[in-house]
Amino acid sequence: MNLDFIKNLPTYQKLLALFLINILIVAMFFWFFYLPQNNLIAGLQTDLAKLESEIGIQRAKVEKLEQLKKENAELEKQLAEKKEQLPPEGEVASLLKQVSDLGLRVGLDFKLWKPSAKKDNPSGLYAEIPVEVEVGGGYHTTALFFDSVSKLPRIVNINNIKMGTPKVERGRLVVHTAFVATAFAAAEAKPVEDKKKPQAGAKGGPAPAKGAKAGSPGIE
Repeated sequence: MNLDFIKNLPTYQKLLALFLINILIVAMFFWFFYLPQNNLIAGLQTDLAKLESEIGIQRAKVEKLEQLKKENAELEKQLAEKKEQLPPEGEVASLLKQVSDLGLRVGLDFKLWKPSAKKDNPSGLYAEIPVEVEVGGGYHTTALFFDSVSKLPRIVNINNIKMGTPKVERGRLVVHTAFVATAFAAAEAKPVEDKKKPQAGAKGGPAPAKGAKAGSPGIE
């Protein structure tokens, strides 16, 4: 290729030609390299923004899930505590024995221990097992017994408290106190055949002292 004619061109034409060549190179660079790469970068940035948005959404879900797990754990803990306070019916006898053992431990004399029939609560969620009780002991001893019962992990209500006139027995001042101790049990589903069986009274309480009447309503 003969390029001698370029040498013979005037300087301004040479400069113009060089300028046009540079423009062509820049245009080709822009069209074939920069523009495709720029479009690719823009697409990647859009995808990146979408991914970051999705990551943010997933993080929010994870944080919410962790919160829900904590709340669920707390609810399960509360449920366990409630179940501990409301034992199954089969454990009520043991609970009532704990009550009588507390009385014996602090020095009370049991005159009457008479379990009554179970009463189902209208809600169907639990049943009440009342026990008519009469004890003999000092004021402080009786108060200590009631306080100990109130601190049991399972619910036992003491109501209908009736105190008699203090008397001196065997050299000490004794007051006879009658009350109803009510234990609570979670309702349990029973087989059909069990419904025909008579319900047994709660066991585990101390036997009435000699001379005490099983049917006595308490202090006269």
